[in-house]
Amino acid sequence: MKLQSIQALRGPNYWSHHNTKLIQVRLELNEHEHIAEEALHEFENLLKSKLPENFQFPKLIEHPTAILFCATALALQNSVLNHLDFYTFKATQTPLVYNVLFAYHNERAGKQAAKSAASLIEALQQGNTPNFSIEQTRINALIELEKNSEELDNLIDQAKNRNIPFLPAEDEFPSQFGYGKNSVNIDLGNLPESINSIFPQDNTGRIPIIAVSGSNGKTTSTRLTAHILKTAGHNVGFTTSDGIYIDGEMVDEGDTTGPMSAQIVLRNKDIDVAVLETARGGIVRAGLGFDQCDLALLTNVQGDHLGISDIDTIEELSQVKAVLIKALKQNGTAILNADNENTITIGEKTENKVAWFSLYPKNPHILNGINKGIPVAYVEEQCIYLQTGPTKIKLANVSEIPITFNGSLKFMIQNAMGAALSTYLFGINPETISKALSTFFPSQEQTPGRMNLFDVKGKTVLIDFAHNPDGFEGVRDYLATVKSPLKIGIIVGTGDRLESDLIRNGELSAEMFDHIIIQQAKFLRGRTAEAIIDNLCQGILSVNPNAKWERIDDDAEALQYALSIAPEGSIITALSNVLNKPFDLIKQYQNE
Repeated sequence: MKLQSIQALRGPNYWSHHNTKLIQVRLELNEHEHIAEEALHEFENLLKSKLPENFQFPKLIEHPTAILFCATALALQNSVLNHLDFYTFKATQTPLVYNVLFAYHNERAGKQAAKSAASLIEALQQGNTPNFSIEQTRINALIELEKNSEELDNLIDQAKNRNIPFLPAEDEFPSQFGYGKNSVNIDLGNLPESINSIFPQDNTGRIPIIAVSGSNGKTTSTRLTAHILKTAGHNVGFTTSDGIYIDGEMVDEGDTTGPMSAQIVLRNKDIDVAVLETARGGIVRAGLGFDQCDLALLTNVQGDHLGISDIDTIEELSQVKAVLIKALKQNGTAILNADNENTITIGEKTENKVAWFSLYPKNPHILNGINKGIPVAYVEEQCIYLQTGPTKIKLANVSEIPITFNGSLKFMIQNAMGAALSTYLFGINPETISKALSTFFPSQEQTPGRMNLFDVKGKTVLIDFAHNPDGFEGVRDYLATVKSPLKIGIIVGTGDRLESDLIRNGELSAEMFDHIIIQQAKFLRGRTAEAIIDNLCQGILSVNPNAKWERIDDDAEALQYALSIAPEGSIITALSNVLNKPFDLIKQYQNE
């Protein structure tokens, strides 16, 4: 038995919405492992004495050790807290490897319970007597070490009954009830007796949360949603793949789309609304950083990141994205792309309210929504309309929305509609939304890394972080509208993507570029640079056997070389975050 990984989920997650505190273990078993029947029966009886009376050991021939592992981890923790009983497991595509999950109260104790369970079961398999009491003592000590005071636990229970969120102390952050401007920090040395003394009966301490996810467009949609809300006078906190922002100012740089980043925003006492980009990785790794949201926007779900973290199919990826929908509050609304079959499936399965957006006025979900009085957004005669029942509002001409590049980028039109519909449902008036759409530009300041154009020595440099086939297609469609004597592409492959995706990115590169530079010095992620380049070239040469391509591993040299061979008026496109600090690099060349 081998524990390949142990991680703690701390919020609504892929495996369970209601059981938010789960330890997830990737468990590798040995096909020759065996436990003597009498020893197993005796050990199960010991576990039953530590588990709730209704706990059952399912007699599944295929997975008995996985079940025994979960039961042991629960029983070890229940020696102090005698009501943990939730567990689940699923076989991965690797034989004898399982994802097993079980509930915990205390994270450190829960992780130790996984290690202790493995040790006890291995002792049984080796014919030895497992020393349950020693492992139990070890876990009890961890539980006592991080145990809340009785007074704090009482306040947390009262808050839960009133739907008031609680964030425990974390690094430099104190314990907190509520979110944003309505939050209250708690002095652990001087606790009140009642949550009612902190929050009046009609106050849950919450602020509105708009959660955003999708395979493509989520960062732009998040930024545009925040821009509309700021234009309407709100103080917005938002997370993106490039940083955390409070009222337009970056307070933390980097990929901040996980649960810890979301909680940094929700702990800020200046904000009155949060817009949280929520990526696949954070959901799978740790769950959501919030317990519920008011609106959930899904831009699309494409076959990206498959094969990572045992999310192997588009259906499983859709379940990951649907965690946001399941986290909607009772009257919350899911804003979904009616042009994407996977978001359509999510919408058809949910019991929550749904609003749809589409590029086409005759889309069946748009027509059905209008008939049923469901809010929708669509494009008709190059204008975006919002409609609820018979009430039809002209929002803006797509050519007047800068991020659409005069209406040429369909994916940006979809991003604009998703953000517009979300903020309309939030309560922002259409005139303000229209104004905000017209003042949101594809620039380093407002949309860094998303269709950013720069003039460098009479040549145009386009920076876009497109990394999957769907993103490459969007750039291809834009470049098709551009007249240029030479179109050069600087691309990179990512080692943890499917080979079919790398090949498709190569095909699309051959379709849009006259000259291709592959800069494969990073993003290897378990594969060799040569293997990744082979996939890209397979796609390139299948489209154009005579394609001009070459490899330059230094990102600065790749751009410098492209500028040196490009005639005036050429466009050089750098995709997939291939350049290190691209804006600094471009500024350097502009100043030479």
